[in-house]
Amino acid sequence: MNSFLDDNFNFEIYSPEHIIGVISFAIFGILIIWIGKKNKSAASKRTILLYFTFAIFLSQIAKVVILLSLGRFDEKTDIPLQLCNVAPLILWFAYYFRSRALWGIIFMWIMAGTIQSNFTPTLEHSFPHFEWFRYWIIHVLVVIAVIYGFVVLDYRLKWKDIFISLFWLNIFALIVYPINLWLDANYLFLVEKPNGKTMFDLLGKWPYYILQLEFVAILLFSLLYLPFHFWRKNPMKVESNSQTLNQY
Repeated sequence: MNSFLDDNFNFEIYSPEHIIGVISFAIFGILIIWIGKKNKSAASKRTILLYFTFAIFLSQIAKVVILLSLGRFDEKTDIPLQLCNVAPLILWFAYYFRSRALWGIIFMWIMAGTIQSNFTPTLEHSFPHFEWFRYWIIHVLVVIAVIYGFVVLDYRLKWKDIFISLFWLNIFALIVYPINLWLDANYLFLVEKPNGKTMFDLLGKWPYYILQLEFVAILLFSLLYLPFHFWRKNPMKVESNSQTLNQY
């Protein structure tokens, strides 16, 4: 039990442990998509997804509970205010209320932001620490969960999702920034760049990298939309799940 709870600071980026973590959780997630795709019942497809996304969110809550019980909770780092932390809960609401619009926002956030965290993780603790499990659950399985909406439920992006996603991302940042100042924290990396090797290393110093990230977000959101644009121009014959969609 001590190895599960005690901090070890042994994780190394691009190590076999890193690669195995990503691949193993990705395989599990792909299995969930396969089960959903094979299921003939639209209600069952959605039920599987609701349990899946809620379980992902619970892993984040479990971290808070564990740290509080150990007396190691740090309000500067452990409040779930990073995009990767809040995305599973928002995604659960999107699927529960059958909101394609909300799914579109979270799809952009996750595919543009969370997915890169699998290649440049800020994880510090190695297996079998609980944070090792939580990190991959949050960062790998949430990607699988949002792809589920596309592959199984036939959700599609619209061009205006680019700007709606950017708008709400900025609103979220405006809410989090004063919290950072109050707590002397760095949620969403709005105060300084994260430690370790990340995509932030390619950007300028604060506050210029914040402005640069706006353009990066627009570029990534646009690239994410392009396949859906060409999909509409050259529609492929796919199984219809229109009863699960909720248009604007």
